Amino acid sequence: MAKATTSATGQGRTYGGQSSGERRAERQERLIRAAVDTYGEQGYRRTTVADVCRAAGLTPRYFYESFANSEALLIAAYEAVTRIALETVQAAASGLGETEREARLEAMLRGYYTLLREKPAAARVFVTEMSGISAAVDAAFERGLAEFARVLALTLDPDGRKTGANVLRETGAMHGLLAIARIWIAHGCNEPVAEVVAIAKPFCRILVSQDA
Repeated sequence: MAKATTSATGQGRTYGGQSSGERRAERQERLIRAAVDTYGEQGYRRTTVADVCRAAGLTPRYFYESFANSEALLIAAYEAVTRIALETVQAAASGLGETEREARLEAMLRGYYTLLREKPAAARVFVTEMSGISAAVDAAFERGLAEFARVLALTLDPDGRKTGANVLRETGAMHGLLAIARIWIAHGCNEPVAEVVAIAKPFCRILVSQDA
């Protein structure tokens, strides 16, 4: 039996070297990973709390310890996938200089579409599962797209300011990239990534104003 002690960090009693706060965070992470997998395999609308808990190896008690409802978990899963996507595209361009803007953009797009092809469950959460659920989910979706588009925009124009016109450009470009991804994924990702990148690159041209 694991020995219980009082945590010196104020995170509650410690079992097996973990405080109660650490155990709760670990369970939350398990639920998010399970949600990405189950939503990706069978879709958010066909997935129950019990399905996610079963995949995570946890009881519903622990689900409601971390999330108010399924929508809150969907948003958390989307935010987790968005972080992975952002880290992937930034890492793809990390070896290129700031002045190599076209090469950086191409590398980022290649990293983005490669990630979608190699991680279909995460791709489904990022690309298809966030539409028409609720206003809160729509807002989370738009925040994620805006963050992603801003990263691409700053690659082409590092000095670009976040003006109203630029926000519109970024929104249009990101929805274009997503539309390409949706069709590509729906058709089994048959076209090579290089071909998809070549199709997507012109959409990124609108990220930069004509007088930049």
